[in-house]
Amino acid sequence: MLVIRLTRVGKKNSPAYRVVVADKRKAVKRKFIEILGHYNPASNPKELVINKEKSLEWIKKGAQPSDTVNNLMCNLDILPKSKLIKITHGKKTKKKDAGKEEAVEAVKPEAESAEEPKAEEATEEAPVETEEVAAAEAPAEDTKPVE
Repeated sequence: MLVIRLTRVGKKNSPAYRVVVADKRKAVKRKFIEILGHYNPASNPKELVINKEKSLEWIKKGAQPSDTVNNLMCNLDILPKSKLIKITHGKKTKKKDAGKEEAVEAVKPEAESAEEPKAEEATEEAPVETEEVAAAEAPAEDTKPVE
């Protein structure tokens, strides 16, 4: 499978990249098929040059751009803006931790549901009487049946 990716070139602590077409199984710094452009993020402003015709030709042949190259091509309007990929960098949670979080979330709803019937029982035990109900019951008790 062919991939369009960045290959690092340049001096230590001053990165520069080539945009190349290479076999996915090959190492990043090894042999590539063709150079499509270059990217220098260290310069001010950032320098990005990608040959549009060559890149679209390789994509038609089945080459898949990496996420970073895909976003760079979208910025140059080689690919539509709707194809932008959100790239996140950060710590990934371990599967064991994720399982524990799910277990904790599963326990919490049970505890909340156990508390709700207790609150309902308390309201059922002490019915609230309104003044109208108390007034309606009081005259009925005071009146005596006529014999």
